[in-house]
Amino acid sequence: MSPTSFTPWDHIKQAIKAMIPNLEYTSWIAPLECSSVNSNQLLIKAPNMLFYQKIHDSYLPLIEKIKTELELDHYMIQFDTVNQGAEDSIEELHDLDAVPPHMASGHQLAPKTPTKAFQAESHLNPQYTFANFVKGASNQFAMSTCQAVANKPGQSYNPLFLCGSSGLGKTHLLHAVGNEVIKQNPDATVAYITSERFMNEMIYCIRFGQTLEFRQKYRNCDVLLIDDVQFISGGKKATQEEFFHTFNSLYGAKKQIVMTSDVLPQSIPDIEDRLRNRFQWGLIADIQPPSIEHRVEILIKKASVLGIKLDLDVAEYIARNKKKDIRELEGAVLRLRAFSEIDNVPITLHLAQTIFQDFFVADAPKKLTVEDIQKTVADHFKIKIADLKSKRKHAAIAHPRQVAMFLARKLTPASLPELGQKFGGKDHTTVLHNVKKIERAIVSDLDLRAVVNSLQRNLEHLY
Repeated sequence: MSPTSFTPWDHIKQAIKAMIPNLEYTSWIAPLECSSVNSNQLLIKAPNMLFYQKIHDSYLPLIEKIKTELELDHYMIQFDTVNQGAEDSIEELHDLDAVPPHMASGHQLAPKTPTKAFQAESHLNPQYTFANFVKGASNQFAMSTCQAVANKPGQSYNPLFLCGSSGLGKTHLLHAVGNEVIKQNPDATVAYITSERFMNEMIYCIRFGQTLEFRQKYRNCDVLLIDDVQFISGGKKATQEEFFHTFNSLYGAKKQIVMTSDVLPQSIPDIEDRLRNRFQWGLIADIQPPSIEHRVEILIKKASVLGIKLDLDVAEYIARNKKKDIRELEGAVLRLRAFSEIDNVPITLHLAQTIFQDFFVADAPKKLTVEDIQKTVADHFKIKIADLKSKRKHAAIAHPRQVAMFLARKLTPASLPELGQKFGGKDHTTVLHNVKKIERAIVSDLDLRAVVNSLQRNLEHLY
Protein backbone atom coordinates (compact mmCIF):
# COMPACT_ATOMS: atom_id res chain seq x y z
CA MET A 1 0.00 0.00 0.00
CA SER A 2 1.34 3.43 -0.93
CA PRO A 3 2.33 5.59 2.06
CA THR A 4 0.35 8.46 0.53
CA SER A 5 -2.88 6.53 0.01
CA PHE A 6 -5.80 7.57 2.18
CA THR A 7 -7.78 4.60 3.48
CA PRO A 8 -11.15 4.27 5.25
CA TRP A 9 -9.11 3.58 8.38
CA ASP A 10 -7.61 7.07 8.15
CA HIS A 11 -11.13 8.54 8.20
CA ILE A 12 -11.93 6.45 11.29
CA LYS A 13 -8.74 7.58 13.04
CA GLN A 14 -9.50 11.23 12.31
CA ALA A 15 -12.96 10.87 13.85
CA ILE A 16 -11.51 9.16 16.95
CA LYS A 17 -8.90 11.92 17.32
CA ALA A 18 -11.68 14.48 17.65
CA MET A 19 -13.39 12.46 20.39
CA ILE A 20 -10.63 11.47 22.83
CA PRO A 21 -7.75 13.29 24.60
CA ASN A 22 -4.71 13.93 22.45
CA LEU A 23 -2.33 11.92 24.69
CA GLU A 24 -4.70 8.96 24.62
CA TYR A 25 -4.93 9.17 20.83
CA THR A 26 -1.17 9.45 20.42
CA SER A 27 -0.53 6.52 22.75
CA TRP A 28 -3.08 4.01 21.49
CA ILE A 29 -4.73 4.98 18.20
CA ALA A 30 -2.02 6.72 16.19
CA PRO A 31 0.29 3.63 16.09
CA LEU A 32 -2.46 1.52 14.47
CA GLU A 33 -1.78 1.34 10.74
CA CYS A 34 -3.89 -0.13 7.97
CA SER A 35 -1.71 -2.65 6.10
CA SER A 36 -4.34 -4.00 3.70
CA VAL A 37 -7.69 -2.91 2.27
CA ASN A 38 -10.14 -4.81 0.12
CA SER A 39 -13.81 -4.33 -0.64
CA ASN A 40 -15.00 -5.52 2.76
CA GLN A 41 -12.04 -5.75 5.13
CA LEU A 42 -9.47 -3.50 6.76
CA LEU A 43 -6.40 -5.27 8.14
CA ILE A 44 -5.02 -3.20 11.02
CA LYS A 45 -1.53 -3.81 12.37
CA ALA A 46 -1.06 -3.53 16.14
CA PRO A 47 2.48 -3.44 17.59
CA ASN A 48 1.89 -6.48 19.83
CA MET A 49 -0.74 -8.60 21.56
CA LEU A 50 -0.75 -6.45 24.70
CA PHE A 51 -1.49 -3.42 22.56
CA TYR A 52 -4.26 -5.35 20.82
CA GLN A 53 -5.77 -6.27 24.19
CA LYS A 54 -6.05 -2.59 25.11
CA ILE A 55 -7.69 -1.69 21.79
CA HIS A 56 -10.10 -4.60 22.02
CA ASP A 57 -11.15 -3.86 25.60
CA SER A 58 -11.24 -0.04 25.53
CA TYR A 59 -11.76 1.23 21.99
CA LEU A 60 -13.52 -1.40 19.88
CA PRO A 61 -17.08 -0.15 20.68
CA LEU A 62 -16.02 3.40 19.76
CA ILE A 63 -14.46 2.19 16.51
CA GLU A 64 -17.64 0.29 15.57
CA LYS A 65 -19.77 3.34 16.40
CA ILE A 66 -17.66 5.59 14.19
CA LYS A 67 -17.78 3.02 11.38
CA THR A 68 -21.57 3.30 11.42
CA GLU A 69 -21.54 7.10 11.52
CA LEU A 70 -19.16 7.23 8.53
CA GLU A 71 -21.25 4.64 6.61
CA LEU A 72 -18.33 2.21 6.61
CA ASP A 73 -20.29 -0.71 8.07
CA HIS A 74 -19.48 -2.90 5.07
CA TYR A 75 -15.84 -3.04 6.23
CA MET A 76 -14.88 -5.73 8.73
CA ILE A 77 -11.92 -4.68 10.84
CA GLN A 78 -9.40 -7.46 11.36
CA PHE A 79 -6.58 -6.80 13.81
CA ASP A 80 -3.18 -8.38 13.36
CA THR A 81 -0.12 -8.11 15.55
CA VAL A 82 3.56 -7.70 14.81
CA ASN A 83 5.52 -10.41 16.60
CA GLN A 84 8.53 -10.85 14.38
CA GLY A 85 11.01 -13.16 16.01
CA ALA A 86 8.70 -14.00 18.91
CA GLU A 87 8.13 -17.53 17.68
CA ASP A 88 11.85 -18.18 17.73
CA SER A 89 12.02 -17.24 21.41
CA ILE A 90 9.72 -20.10 22.38
CA GLU A 91 10.81 -22.82 19.95
CA GLU A 92 12.44 -24.72 22.80
CA LEU A 93 9.14 -24.95 24.71
CA HIS A 94 7.68 -28.31 23.78
CA ASP A 95 5.14 -28.11 26.62
CA LEU A 96 3.34 -24.83 27.19
CA ASP A 97 2.74 -25.75 30.84
CA ALA A 98 6.50 -25.72 31.35
CA VAL A 99 6.77 -21.97 30.82
CA PRO A 100 8.41 -20.51 33.94
CA PRO A 101 6.47 -17.79 35.81
CA HIS A 102 9.30 -15.30 35.43
CA MET A 103 8.59 -15.00 31.69
CA ALA A 104 5.80 -12.59 32.58
CA SER A 105 7.80 -10.64 35.12
CA GLY A 106 8.54 -6.99 34.52
CA HIS A 107 5.28 -6.47 32.62
CA GLN A 108 3.06 -4.42 34.87
CA LEU A 109 0.25 -4.46 32.34
CA ALA A 110 0.10 -8.27 32.15
CA PRO A 111 -3.50 -9.32 32.81
CA LYS A 112 -4.05 -11.65 35.77
CA THR A 113 -7.42 -12.96 34.63
CA PRO A 114 -8.77 -13.95 31.21
CA THR A 115 -9.86 -10.88 29.26
CA LYS A 116 -12.54 -10.56 26.60
CA ALA A 117 -10.14 -11.32 23.79
CA PHE A 118 -9.42 -14.74 25.28
CA GLN A 119 -12.98 -15.68 26.07
CA ALA A 120 -15.06 -17.51 23.48
CA GLU A 121 -15.81 -15.12 20.61
CA SER A 122 -16.76 -16.06 17.08
CA HIS A 123 -15.15 -13.09 15.23
CA LEU A 124 -17.59 -13.90 12.41
CA ASN A 125 -18.58 -11.44 9.72
CA PRO A 126 -22.41 -11.54 9.59
CA GLN A 127 -22.32 -10.40 5.95
CA TYR A 128 -20.76 -13.70 4.87
CA THR A 129 -23.63 -16.17 4.54
CA PHE A 130 -24.63 -19.00 2.23
CA ALA A 131 -27.51 -16.85 0.97
CA ASN A 132 -25.22 -14.21 -0.56
CA PHE A 133 -22.53 -16.61 -1.77
CA VAL A 134 -22.71 -16.83 -5.58
CA LYS A 135 -22.63 -20.52 -6.42
CA GLY A 136 -21.19 -21.83 -9.67
CA ALA A 137 -19.57 -24.93 -11.15
CA SER A 138 -16.18 -23.89 -9.75
CA ASN A 139 -17.33 -23.79 -6.12
CA GLN A 140 -20.53 -25.86 -5.99
CA PHE A 141 -18.88 -28.86 -4.34
CA ALA A 142 -17.17 -26.73 -1.70
CA MET A 143 -20.39 -24.88 -0.90
CA SER A 144 -22.42 -28.10 -0.63
CA THR A 145 -19.93 -29.68 1.76
CA CYS A 146 -19.85 -26.51 3.87
CA GLN A 147 -23.65 -26.55 4.11
CA ALA A 148 -23.58 -30.20 5.14
CA VAL A 149 -21.03 -29.40 7.86
CA ALA A 150 -23.06 -26.43 9.11
CA ASN A 151 -26.21 -28.56 9.34
CA LYS A 152 -24.49 -31.39 11.22
CA PRO A 153 -21.24 -30.17 12.81
CA GLY A 154 -18.80 -32.94 13.69
CA GLN A 155 -20.88 -35.64 12.01
CA SER A 156 -19.79 -35.46 8.38
CA TYR A 157 -16.64 -34.30 6.64
CA ASN A 158 -14.52 -33.70 9.72
CA PRO A 159 -12.12 -32.06 9.26
CA LEU A 160 -13.20 -30.14 6.15
CA PHE A 161 -10.26 -28.68 4.23
CA LEU A 162 -11.14 -25.92 1.72
CA CYS A 163 -8.41 -25.43 -0.85
CA GLY A 164 -8.14 -22.78 -3.55
CA SER A 165 -6.23 -19.73 -4.68
CA SER A 166 -6.58 -16.42 -2.90
CA GLY A 167 -9.75 -14.48 -3.62
CA LEU A 168 -12.04 -17.35 -4.61
CA GLY A 169 -14.39 -17.28 -1.61
CA LYS A 170 -12.81 -19.64 0.93
CA THR A 171 -13.07 -17.11 3.76
CA HIS A 172 -16.67 -16.31 2.81
CA LEU A 173 -17.59 -20.00 3.10
CA LEU A 174 -15.71 -20.32 6.39
CA HIS A 175 -17.72 -17.49 7.93
CA ALA A 176 -20.91 -18.82 6.34
CA VAL A 177 -20.43 -22.14 8.15
CA GLY A 178 -20.04 -20.35 11.48
CA ASN A 179 -23.01 -18.04 10.89
CA GLU A 180 -25.26 -20.94 9.91
CA VAL A 181 -24.23 -23.01 12.94
CA ILE A 182 -25.08 -20.13 15.27
CA LYS A 183 -28.33 -19.47 13.41
CA GLN A 184 -29.45 -23.06 13.98
CA ASN A 185 -28.01 -23.31 17.49
CA PRO A 186 -27.45 -19.94 19.23
CA ASP A 187 -25.81 -21.73 22.17
CA ALA A 188 -23.09 -23.24 20.00
CA THR A 189 -19.53 -22.00 20.60
CA VAL A 190 -17.92 -21.06 17.28
CA ALA A 191 -14.40 -19.67 16.97
CA TYR A 192 -12.98 -18.16 13.78
CA ILE A 193 -9.28 -17.36 13.67
CA THR A 194 -6.43 -17.04 11.19
CA SER A 195 -3.40 -19.26 11.72
CA GLU A 196 -1.27 -16.15 12.27
CA ARG A 197 -3.55 -14.89 15.01
CA PHE A 198 -3.54 -18.36 16.58
CA MET A 199 0.24 -18.09 16.83
CA ASN A 200 0.13 -14.51 18.14
CA GLU A 201 -2.37 -15.35 20.88
CA MET A 202 -0.41 -18.43 21.85
CA ILE A 203 2.79 -16.38 22.23
CA TYR A 204 0.95 -13.77 24.26
CA CYS A 205 -0.50 -16.39 26.61
CA ILE A 206 2.88 -18.03 27.10
CA ARG A 207 4.46 -14.72 28.05
CA PHE A 208 1.74 -13.74 30.48
CA GLY A 209 0.93 -17.11 32.03
CA GLN A 210 -2.43 -17.68 30.35
CA THR A 211 -1.80 -21.01 28.64
CA LEU A 212 -4.76 -22.63 30.38
CA GLU A 213 -7.12 -19.92 29.15
CA PHE A 214 -5.73 -20.25 25.63
CA ARG A 215 -6.34 -24.00 25.60
CA GLN A 216 -9.81 -23.66 27.04
CA LYS A 217 -10.73 -21.13 24.39
CA TYR A 218 -9.88 -23.29 21.40
CA ARG A 219 -10.29 -26.82 22.76
CA ASN A 220 -13.76 -26.28 24.24
CA CYS A 221 -15.47 -24.79 21.20
CA ASP A 222 -18.05 -26.68 19.13
CA VAL A 223 -16.76 -25.45 15.77
CA LEU A 224 -13.22 -24.24 15.07
CA LEU A 225 -12.69 -22.31 11.83
CA ILE A 226 -9.03 -21.81 10.84
CA ASP A 227 -8.25 -19.49 7.94
CA ASP A 228 -5.01 -19.69 5.89
CA VAL A 229 -3.71 -22.74 7.72
CA GLN A 230 -0.76 -22.91 5.31
CA PHE A 231 0.91 -20.12 7.31
CA ILE A 232 1.29 -22.45 10.27
CA SER A 233 4.31 -23.82 8.38
CA GLY A 234 7.72 -22.21 8.05
CA GLY A 235 9.45 -23.80 11.01
CA LYS A 236 6.94 -22.62 13.65
CA LYS A 237 7.38 -25.76 15.74
CA ALA A 238 5.78 -24.47 18.93
CA THR A 239 2.69 -23.31 17.04
CA GLN A 240 2.44 -26.60 15.18
CA GLU A 241 2.78 -28.51 18.45
CA GLU A 242 -0.06 -26.60 20.10
CA PHE A 243 -2.28 -26.80 17.03
CA PHE A 244 -1.65 -30.55 16.83
CA HIS A 245 -2.97 -31.05 20.37
CA THR A 246 -5.89 -28.65 19.78
CA PHE A 247 -6.82 -30.60 16.65
CA ASN A 248 -6.65 -33.93 18.49
CA SER A 249 -8.75 -32.64 21.38
CA LEU A 250 -11.52 -31.33 19.13
CA TYR A 251 -11.49 -34.30 16.78
CA GLY A 252 -11.63 -36.75 19.67
CA ALA A 253 -14.62 -34.89 21.10
CA LYS A 254 -16.35 -35.00 17.67
CA LYS A 255 -16.22 -31.21 17.36
CA GLN A 256 -16.13 -29.72 13.87
CA ILE A 257 -12.91 -28.39 12.34
CA VAL A 258 -12.91 -26.42 9.07
CA MET A 259 -9.69 -25.10 7.54
CA THR A 260 -8.79 -23.08 4.45
CA SER A 261 -5.53 -23.06 2.54
CA ASP A 262 -4.12 -21.75 -0.72
CA VAL A 263 -2.49 -25.13 -1.35
CA LEU A 264 -3.22 -28.80 -0.75
CA PRO A 265 -2.02 -30.36 2.53
CA GLN A 266 0.70 -32.29 0.74
CA SER A 267 1.98 -29.03 -0.79
CA ILE A 268 2.29 -27.07 2.48
CA PRO A 269 6.04 -26.68 3.06
CA ASP A 270 7.84 -27.20 6.37
CA ILE A 271 4.92 -28.77 8.21
CA GLU A 272 5.09 -31.86 10.39
CA ASP A 273 3.84 -35.05 8.76
CA ARG A 274 1.48 -35.79 11.64
CA LEU A 275 -0.33 -32.48 11.00
CA ARG A 276 -0.30 -32.96 7.23
CA ASN A 277 -1.89 -36.38 7.68
CA ARG A 278 -4.60 -35.02 9.96
CA PHE A 279 -5.50 -32.33 7.45
CA GLN A 280 -6.34 -35.17 5.06
CA TRP A 281 -8.40 -37.25 7.50
CA GLY A 282 -11.71 -35.79 6.41
CA LEU A 283 -12.61 -34.22 3.07
CA ILE A 284 -10.68 -31.86 0.80
CA ALA A 285 -12.98 -29.54 -1.18
CA ASP A 286 -11.28 -27.73 -4.04
CA ILE A 287 -12.38 -24.32 -5.36
CA GLN A 288 -11.44 -23.39 -8.92
CA PRO A 289 -11.35 -19.96 -10.60
CA PRO A 290 -14.85 -19.03 -11.82
CA SER A 291 -15.91 -19.29 -15.46
CA ILE A 292 -16.80 -16.11 -17.35
CA GLU A 293 -20.53 -16.79 -16.85
CA HIS A 294 -19.95 -17.21 -13.13
CA ARG A 295 -17.89 -14.00 -12.99
CA VAL A 296 -20.69 -12.09 -14.69
CA GLU A 297 -23.18 -13.44 -12.17
CA ILE A 298 -20.88 -12.45 -9.29
CA LEU A 299 -20.48 -8.92 -10.64
CA ILE A 300 -24.23 -8.41 -11.05
CA LYS A 301 -24.91 -9.82 -7.57
CA LYS A 302 -22.23 -7.63 -5.93
CA ALA A 303 -23.56 -4.57 -7.75
CA SER A 304 -27.11 -5.36 -6.65
CA VAL A 305 -26.02 -5.55 -3.01
CA LEU A 306 -24.53 -2.06 -3.40
CA GLY A 307 -27.74 -0.77 -4.99
CA ILE A 308 -26.24 -0.56 -8.48
CA LYS A 309 -27.89 -1.76 -11.68
CA LEU A 310 -25.06 -3.21 -13.76
CA ASP A 311 -25.84 -3.80 -17.42
CA LEU A 312 -24.84 -7.15 -18.90
CA ASP A 313 -22.38 -5.62 -21.40
CA VAL A 314 -20.54 -3.83 -18.58
CA ALA A 315 -20.38 -7.00 -16.48
CA GLU A 316 -19.11 -9.05 -19.43
CA TYR A 317 -16.41 -6.48 -20.22
CA ILE A 318 -15.05 -6.64 -16.68
CA ALA A 319 -15.46 -10.42 -16.42
CA ARG A 320 -13.47 -11.06 -19.58
CA ASN A 321 -10.53 -9.10 -18.22
CA LYS A 322 -10.62 -10.07 -14.52
CA LYS A 323 -10.44 -13.84 -14.68
CA LYS A 324 -9.30 -15.25 -11.36
CA ASP A 325 -9.77 -13.18 -8.24
CA ILE A 326 -13.30 -12.50 -6.97
CA ARG A 327 -11.97 -9.72 -4.76
CA GLU A 328 -10.83 -7.92 -7.91
CA LEU A 329 -14.38 -8.18 -9.26
CA GLU A 330 -15.73 -6.62 -6.06
CA GLY A 331 -13.12 -3.87 -6.28
CA ALA A 332 -14.09 -3.17 -9.89
CA VAL A 333 -17.74 -2.65 -8.88
CA LEU A 334 -16.73 -0.27 -6.09
CA ARG A 335 -14.49 1.67 -8.47
CA LEU A 336 -17.32 1.98 -10.98
CA ARG A 337 -19.66 3.28 -8.29
CA ALA A 338 -17.12 5.83 -7.06
CA PHE A 339 -16.49 7.29 -10.53
CA SER A 340 -20.21 7.31 -11.29
CA GLU A 341 -21.03 9.20 -8.08
CA ILE A 342 -18.13 11.65 -8.28
CA ASP A 343 -18.79 12.59 -11.94
CA ASN A 344 -22.58 12.19 -11.58
CA VAL A 345 -22.78 10.00 -14.69
CA PRO A 346 -24.54 6.65 -15.28
CA ILE A 347 -22.57 3.40 -15.31
CA THR A 348 -22.17 2.48 -18.97
CA LEU A 349 -19.81 0.36 -21.04
CA HIS A 350 -18.03 3.54 -22.17
CA LEU A 351 -17.44 4.58 -18.55
CA ALA A 352 -16.10 1.11 -17.70
CA GLN A 353 -13.77 1.13 -20.70
CA THR A 354 -12.52 4.60 -19.77
CA ILE A 355 -11.86 3.60 -16.14
CA PHE A 356 -10.34 0.16 -16.67
CA GLN A 357 -8.62 0.27 -20.06
CA ASP A 358 -5.17 1.06 -18.70
CA PHE A 359 -5.61 -1.36 -15.78
CA PHE A 360 -6.59 -4.25 -18.04
CA VAL A 361 -3.72 -3.62 -20.44
CA ALA A 362 -1.27 -3.59 -17.52
CA ASP A 363 -2.82 -6.80 -16.18
CA ALA A 364 -2.61 -8.65 -19.50
CA PRO A 365 -1.01 -12.00 -18.68
CA LYS A 366 2.22 -13.21 -20.17
CA LYS A 367 2.23 -16.52 -21.96
CA LEU A 368 2.88 -19.61 -19.90
CA THR A 369 5.72 -21.71 -21.28
CA VAL A 370 6.45 -25.42 -21.27
CA GLU A 371 9.56 -24.62 -19.25
CA ASP A 372 7.40 -22.96 -16.57
CA ILE A 373 5.34 -26.14 -16.33
CA GLN A 374 8.36 -28.42 -16.21
CA LYS A 375 9.92 -26.41 -13.36
CA THR A 376 6.67 -26.31 -11.35
CA VAL A 377 6.01 -30.02 -11.76
CA ALA A 378 9.62 -30.96 -10.98
CA ASP A 379 9.55 -28.82 -7.83
CA HIS A 380 6.28 -30.39 -6.67
CA PHE A 381 7.46 -33.98 -7.16
CA LYS A 382 10.98 -33.14 -5.92
CA ILE A 383 12.78 -34.33 -9.02
CA LYS A 384 15.08 -32.62 -11.52
CA ILE A 385 13.87 -31.00 -14.73
CA ALA A 386 16.40 -33.18 -16.53
CA ASP A 387 14.50 -36.25 -15.25
CA LEU A 388 11.37 -35.06 -17.09
CA LYS A 389 13.38 -34.95 -20.32
CA SER A 390 15.12 -38.27 -19.76
CA LYS A 391 14.16 -41.73 -21.01
CA ARG A 392 13.87 -43.19 -17.51
CA LYS A 393 10.66 -45.18 -17.05
CA HIS A 394 10.69 -45.54 -13.28
CA ALA A 395 7.28 -44.63 -11.84
CA ALA A 396 8.79 -41.85 -9.71
CA ILE A 397 9.87 -40.14 -12.96
CA ALA A 398 7.32 -41.37 -15.51
CA HIS A 399 4.27 -40.22 -13.54
CA PRO A 400 5.45 -36.59 -13.07
CA ARG A 401 6.46 -36.54 -16.75
CA GLN A 402 2.93 -37.59 -17.75
CA VAL A 403 1.43 -34.89 -15.52
CA ALA A 404 3.77 -32.26 -17.00
CA MET A 405 2.86 -33.29 -20.55
CA PHE A 406 -0.85 -33.15 -19.72
CA LEU A 407 -0.56 -29.66 -18.25
CA ALA A 408 1.64 -28.43 -21.10
CA ARG A 409 -0.89 -29.70 -23.64
CA LYS A 410 -3.76 -28.05 -21.74
CA LEU A 411 -2.16 -24.71 -20.85
CA THR A 412 0.11 -23.92 -23.82
CA PRO A 413 -0.45 -23.77 -27.59
CA ALA A 414 2.46 -26.16 -28.22
CA SER A 415 1.73 -28.98 -30.68
CA LEU A 416 2.36 -32.64 -29.87
CA PRO A 417 5.64 -32.74 -31.88
CA GLU A 418 6.79 -29.53 -30.16
CA LEU A 419 6.04 -31.03 -26.76
CA GLY A 420 7.92 -34.15 -27.75
CA GLN A 421 11.00 -32.05 -28.44
CA LYS A 422 10.64 -30.17 -25.14
CA PHE A 423 10.56 -33.47 -23.27
CA GLY A 424 13.82 -34.85 -24.58
CA GLY A 425 12.91 -35.76 -28.14
CA LYS A 426 9.88 -37.97 -27.45
CA ASP A 427 7.68 -39.10 -30.34
CA HIS A 428 4.38 -37.21 -30.64
CA THR A 429 2.44 -40.48 -30.16
CA THR A 430 4.19 -40.97 -26.81
CA VAL A 431 3.13 -37.48 -25.73
CA LEU A 432 -0.47 -38.13 -26.79
CA HIS A 433 -0.51 -41.46 -24.93
CA ASN A 434 0.71 -39.79 -21.73
CA VAL A 435 -1.80 -36.94 -22.03
CA LYS A 436 -4.70 -39.34 -22.55
CA LYS A 437 -3.55 -41.47 -19.62
CA ILE A 438 -3.78 -38.52 -17.21
CA GLU A 439 -7.11 -37.42 -18.72
CA ARG A 440 -8.61 -40.81 -17.96
CA ALA A 441 -7.00 -41.13 -14.52
CA ILE A 442 -8.25 -37.82 -13.08
CA VAL A 443 -11.85 -38.87 -13.72
CA SER A 444 -11.72 -41.52 -10.97
CA ASP A 445 -8.54 -40.71 -9.01
CA LEU A 446 -9.57 -37.82 -6.77
CA ASP A 447 -6.11 -37.43 -5.24
CA LEU A 448 -4.50 -37.09 -8.66
CA ARG A 449 -7.19 -34.64 -9.76
CA ALA A 450 -6.53 -32.51 -6.68
CA VAL A 451 -2.78 -32.49 -7.40
CA VAL A 452 -3.30 -31.57 -11.07
CA ASN A 453 -5.79 -28.82 -10.16
CA SER A 454 -3.40 -27.43 -7.56
CA LEU A 455 -0.51 -27.38 -10.05
CA GLN A 456 -2.71 -25.70 -12.64
CA ARG A 457 -3.74 -22.99 -10.19
CA ASN A 458 -0.11 -22.33 -9.29
CA LEU A 459 0.84 -22.10 -12.94
CA GLU A 460 -2.03 -19.80 -13.85
CA HIS A 461 -0.96 -17.43 -11.08
CA LEU A 462 2.64 -17.22 -12.25
CA TYR A 463 1.67 -14.25 -14.43
